[in-house]
Amino acid sequence: MSMAENNILVVDEDDDFVSIAKQLFDGRLPVARTLDEASQIIESGDIRMVLLGPTYKDDRHMEEIRTLHNQDPVLVLMLVAEEVTSDLLRRGMRAGVSDVLEAPLDEPKIEAAIEQFGHDVLKRQSVVAKPNAPMESTHGRLITITSAKGGSGKTVVATNLALLLNRIPDTKVCLVDADLQFGDVCLVLQLEPRFTMVNAAHELHHLDAELLDSLLTEHPSGLKVLAAPLEPAFADDITTTGLMQMIDVLLENYRYVIIDTASMLDELILSLFEKSDDILMIVDMDLPSVKNAKLALETMRLLKFSTANVKLVMNRSNAKARLDNKEIENALKMRISAAVPSDAVVAASVNEGRPVVETDPKSKVAKGFESVAALIAEEIPEDSAKFGLFGRK
Repeated sequence: MSMAENNILVVDEDDDFVSIAKQLFDGRLPVARTLDEASQIIESGDIRMVLLGPTYKDDRHMEEIRTLHNQDPVLVLMLVAEEVTSDLLRRGMRAGVSDVLEAPLDEPKIEAAIEQFGHDVLKRQSVVAKPNAPMESTHGRLITITSAKGGSGKTVVATNLALLLNRIPDTKVCLVDADLQFGDVCLVLQLEPRFTMVNAAHELHHLDAELLDSLLTEHPSGLKVLAAPLEPAFADDITTTGLMQMIDVLLENYRYVIIDTASMLDELILSLFEKSDDILMIVDMDLPSVKNAKLALETMRLLKFSTANVKLVMNRSNAKARLDNKEIENALKMRISAAVPSDAVVAASVNEGRPVVETDPKSKVAKGFESVAALIAEEIPEDSAKFGLFGRK
């Protein structure tokens, strides 16, 4: 492997683990048998990453690992274990471990760890370089994407919106798939999550920003995703209270938290509506979609929910329908805030697993998604084209 092997230290008492690790690096790795020995090597050398073997997964070693982390906060610690559990991740993260890799080690896992190593070093150096910098206490903005009819394009809107907001400099965005039984966010983004919100639900008593971050899935763009349960049966593990707790933690660390939802009005959706800063209601250019949207809005009003933060987004706005915008606005007693035209490139982008704002950024439909982003964004990304018809003037 073409890596700076002398920057990586392998630590374990087990000969087999050390032997396998050294083979992956053609035998050119420094090795320590104990954490005390590792501490001495770190003190005298140029070590930037420590690969801790399975010996150190036990509770009794976590305090020693924390001491190693405190010795050099920029040091990246990777722990290898036979099984990666959310409990082990939680304990490891609290001790300063960057990630837990599943044994046995192989080249792809090591290369992924090295890539993450570079990212973490830069991130930690920027924090360590400014120890006296005041911490910003900001609370993120919660945006819920909803539709009263299935197939209206919620997930496509949510994923494209999240990617556009993620382009804003120094802006962290997390997309939450709250369609608990049939969530498609990861499918549309071509992601394979290692962990889902089910793992977070099992750790609610210990859940903090660091642990929850370790359970998110990262898109190549840097967008983070809290994945829905992988099977419908696991949806029962997620309570409304539990998901609200997860969202509260995310709002402490992300500027925008975007929620994709199922097409229903239940306790979870109503709780999300109550908590949201903005609600984007997706309406299709057909009568059933408009009828269901009307019923949903009337139900919200009957339940004394304010609709002041609800914005109508017309999807497939150029579809050949007998309804026109004025009729729809009169029926829903609300003006249309943004419109996304119909385009065959959307279906192609979904099948490809790359949202249209990435595959066809100059297309009319991408401009439509930009008009949706303009409803939310406090500033327009410099590297995006001008926002569309509904952009800020």
